[in-house]
This record gives sequence, structure tokens and C-alpha cells, in this order.
Amino acid sequence: MRLKRVAAALLALAICCAGTACASQPPAAPSSIPATPVASLPEELEPQTEETEKEEEETAMEHLYVADAAQYRGTVTSAKTGGAGEAAYCLTAFPGSGFAEELLVVFTPESQASFDLATIQEGDHLEIFYSPAGGEGASQKVIAANKLLPAEGVYYNGILVEKGEREDGSVDLVMVPLDTPSESWGDPMRQFVFHTGESTQFRLAPEALKEGALLNIYHKGIATRSLPPQGVALEVRLLESGA
Repeated sequence: MRLKRVAAALLALAICCAGTACASQPPAAPSSIPATPVASLPEELEPQTEETEKEEEETAMEHLYVADAAQYRGTVTSAKTGGAGEAAYCLTAFPGSGFAEELLVVFTPESQASFDLATIQEGDHLEIFYSPAGGEGASQKVIAANKLLPAEGVYYNGILVEKGEREDGSVDLVMVPLDTPSESWGDPMRQFVFHTGESTQFRLAPEALKEGALLNIYHKGIATRSLPPQGVALEVRLLESGA
């Protein structure tokens, strides 16, 4: 009788230990569902945030382009209403961008825009397409308009300290701010790298891209969090003296 009780106790103990061992092991993943690999973020891109997503929604809903029209990019410095009820705005270009310092534009019922015209306010950075008319200082009728990121976020004035060539023929432009002394040109804390490609418009001779050149770069306004940060240049031009 005593042996039966001992055997029953040993059997219960074995069952308990086996149950504990199973519970301590994680369940195996079903063999029919493969694991999903985690893709690494490309070096040239910056992770999206709620702020950047909102900016993209506001500035890139449907970018308009008019091939056979004059183009101007500038920040709204004043606004008024014309005699016929049309909205008129004075725009000021970013220093060194190659545009006239100021342009007065008028929106008519025929003007197209990729944003709600009622939202225009002082400080907005606009891209305008128009047909030049009248003399200097005359108001220009807008054909199409886009709202851009703030000018300070898409323009860069600086010194070219290095030009790196890629296998595909494109170049990387290593820049530093205009006030950087030559002994600090190699400091990654001051540098900014701009990648170029087929979509980049070079408004200067190739031989002008040399160390020490002063450049104005119009870029996408998005940079990596690397050191130095990296962005994509859309337009490259020599910086005008006095900019």
C-alpha cells in the first residue's frame, strides 16, 4: 500500500515538472508564416515624422508646372486687394537665388494653384509661373502657383570645400557656411553634403565647381540625421556677389 502511494506521488511530481518545462518554452512560430525582414532605411532619406508629413500634404498635393512661362520663387512680404478685387502680393526672393529681388503678382479668376488661395499669408514661400508683361515694377498675372517650404529650409548659401564624383557621373558637393574659416572646412560639424543627379539643374559651367567656390543651392528641404547631414540639390548656381 505504501509503495502505491510513493509511486503515485512520484508520477504526480513528474507530470508537474513536465508541465512547468513546457510553460517555460516560447511557442514555436507556425511554419506556414515566414518571418518578415526589417528593411534598413536608405542613407539618403530621413524618417518621416508627423511634422514632415503635414508639410508635404500642405506643399506637395499637386505640384503645378508651366513649361512656357516665367518662374519666380519668393516669400510674401505684403498683400493687398486691387481695384478689381483681385489679390495682389509682393514677393521677395531669397538672397543669391538668381531671381529679381522683388516681384508684384496678381491672382485672377484664371489663376491656378495647388493650394487654397484663401490661405495665403505673409511669410509664405511661393513658386509663381507668369507671362511677363509691363515695365519694371509692374504687377504680373499669375498663371499657376505652388506653396513651398520656407525659403530658409530649401536654400543654402555656402562654400564648396570638396567635390566627390560617383560611378554614375553625378557629384556630391560638400559645403560649409559662408562664415567658415578655411582651417575649419574639414569639420563635419560644419559640413553639409548635397547629392546631385539627373533632376539637378546646374546653372553654372562645370569648371566653376571647384574648391572655394561660393554656391547657392536650392534643395528638397529634407536631410539625413547623419554627420554631416545629407540632402538632394535641385538647382546649383554661383552665389551672386553681395548676397
